[in-house]
Amino acid sequence: MRFAILGADTESIELASAAKSMGHSLLWCGDLAEFGHFSAEWGLEDEGHLWEGLLEGDALDGVILGRGSTDPDLRTEQLNQLTKSQVPVLTTFPLVDSVLAYYEVDMSRGESGAVLRHFNPLIEQQALVQQCDQWITDGHPELGSIEQVVWERPLAERTQQNVLWHFSRDVEFLALIAGGLNRLGALGSPDQAATYAGLSVQLLGRREVPVRWQVGPIEQDDHPRLVLIAQNGKLTVEFDENSRPIKLVASPAGENQTAELESADASQSSIQRFIDAFSSPAGDQTSSWSRALAAMELTDTIEIALRRGRMIEVHQQQLTEQMAFKGTMSAVGCGVLLIIPPIVLLLGWIAGEMGLSISKYWPHALLAMLGLFLGFQLIPKLLFKADE
Repeated sequence: MRFAILGADTESIELASAAKSMGHSLLWCGDLAEFGHFSAEWGLEDEGHLWEGLLEGDALDGVILGRGSTDPDLRTEQLNQLTKSQVPVLTTFPLVDSVLAYYEVDMSRGESGAVLRHFNPLIEQQALVQQCDQWITDGHPELGSIEQVVWERPLAERTQQNVLWHFSRDVEFLALIAGGLNRLGALGSPDQAATYAGLSVQLLGRREVPVRWQVGPIEQDDHPRLVLIAQNGKLTVEFDENSRPIKLVASPAGENQTAELESADASQSSIQRFIDAFSSPAGDQTSSWSRALAAMELTDTIEIALRRGRMIEVHQQQLTEQMAFKGTMSAVGCGVLLIIPPIVLLLGWIAGEMGLSISKYWPHALLAMLGLFLGFQLIPKLLFKADE
């Protein structure tokens, strides 16, 4: 298969290197920034300014898209254009921080049906995902039903941006094993820096199993860990710094039973699933963007939950042309109702003061304008098919 890489970050470079190690070709690169030495290593010239050539898609099978040094708005536009042109894309995640960008791209993907996947190394550990999902659904054979799920994320740099970046990846994994998460609450200090340095997020989903995500400082030999608190003990999965599971500790009746875990090569697994998606597309397997969008919606809700101090219901919706049209018409309607009536009243008053006969008809003019605007509300019913 023939790939291009646009925008370099640690994980997009890993994906490109994994593709080459699997015997695939890397034919184009752009916006490698501080990773520029890889272009020489790959025998390629950085041609980021010529990225629009990727839209033709004839010489390539897929594009690996990373953050790079480009402005996030341009990166979103590039992804939009690639998706509209039906070029298969594999992005790092989160690619940009704005949830609105994910809505916009999701609408483009829904229209074009393009292959669009994102890389989250936690999700590539499919054996662990399935095992945790089974324990939460059916209970553990020795420890009983799972009563609570806790994710502990130690970080050296606990800035708002870094904490939210890690949360968006972790919460996608948690949503898969906990059956979808749609309610979120957050606890923190009134001081913003301290809030995110010790952020604690509570989540609930369809299975009604409480989920807690928390961040803290790194201590000696500290690792990210998933803790499943069961009726008769707990299960702890420890991960390394690259999000690979390394061991499982079961604690029945206060005794620790440790087992080493085998982890998949996340980069190679993601590349293979990407290739499978555009080689033999089958339904939802062609895209994972809806999961990325759901994770970013939950991440975006943290600030609202902190401000309101309560659990927030997260209504995960797919942006469509009809929703975008209604949003635009609502904004225009507010402007019309705010500006036009005062202007018409003012013109009517001026015409009356000048003794013009037209002053008698300003109410009719105002009524006609408002009636015309209300008539525009019928346009969605004419342009869009009703939902069945």
